[in-house]
Amino acid sequence: MTINHRFKHTLLALAAVGFAAVAQAQEAAGTGETSKTLLDLWKVGGPIMWPIGLCSVIGVGLAVYCALQYRIDKMARPDIQNQLRLAVGKLDFKAAQDICATAPCMLTSILSAGLTRVAGSSGTESDAIAFEKAMEEASVEEVTEWQKPLGHLSLVAQIAPMLGLLGTVTGMIGAFDKIGMGAMGSPEKLASNIGEAMITTAAGLIVAIPAMFIYFFFKAKFTGNVAKISRLLGNLSHHLGEAIKVGGFADEASPTDNITATPITSGTTL
Repeated sequence: MTINHRFKHTLLALAAVGFAAVAQAQEAAGTGETSKTLLDLWKVGGPIMWPIGLCSVIGVGLAVYCALQYRIDKMARPDIQNQLRLAVGKLDFKAAQDICATAPCMLTSILSAGLTRVAGSSGTESDAIAFEKAMEEASVEEVTEWQKPLGHLSLVAQIAPMLGLLGTVTGMIGAFDKIGMGAMGSPEKLASNIGEAMITTAAGLIVAIPAMFIYFFFKAKFTGNVAKISRLLGNLSHHLGEAIKVGGFADEASPTDNITATPITSGTTL
C-alpha cells in the first residue's frame, strides 16, 4: 500500500471518529448533559487560543483608536481653517505658525512645514513655490504616520487565521500521534485533538473577518479625509500665491474663496 493510500485511509478514519464524536455529543445532549461553556472551548483550543485572543484584544483597541482619530474634525480642525486663511493671506507666517502650534492635526502639521520653509521672508513668488514643495514633502511623512494603525489592523486580520491554521495543524498532529499509539478505536481519546483543530480555526476566523471589514471601512474613511485635506492645502497654497502678487490682503479683503474643503475621490497622498 502506497503512502498516499495510507494517508487517505487515515483521513477517512479520522472523519469516522469525528462523526462518532458528534453522535456522542448528540447523545449526551439527549441525556441532559450540559453544553460546553466558552471557557471550556478555550481550554480545548489549547495554547494557540492565547495569541488568537491577543489578536482580538489588539483588533478591538485599534478599531476604537481609528474611530476616534480618523474624523475630519480630528485630522483637519475646521475651527481654525478661516484663521489660517486670514493669516496666510496677510503674509503673517508667524501668526499662522502659532495657530498651527495650538491645534495639532494632519492639516496643521503639513502646513507648518511649508510655513517654516518661508519663515522670515517678505513674500515673493519663489516663496510660494518653496511653500508648496515643503508641504508635498511633509505630506508623505504625515500620511505614513497617520495610517500606521491601519497597517497594524491589517496585520491582525492576516495573522489571526494563520494562527487558527497553526492550531489545526497541531491538533491533527496530536490526533495522528494518538492513532499511532493505538487510539483508533477510542474516539474519546481523539476528541480533544480534533476539538483543538476545529476550535482554533473557528476562533481565528471569528477574529479575522471583523478585523478585515473594519480595516477596509476605516481605510476608505481615511482616504476620503486625506483627499479633503489635500484640497484644503491646495486652496491655501493658491491663496498664498494670490496674496504675494498684491503684497498681502488686508483682513477680510480677498478675491479667493474660503478654504472649506470640497471632497475629491482619488489618491491617498497629498
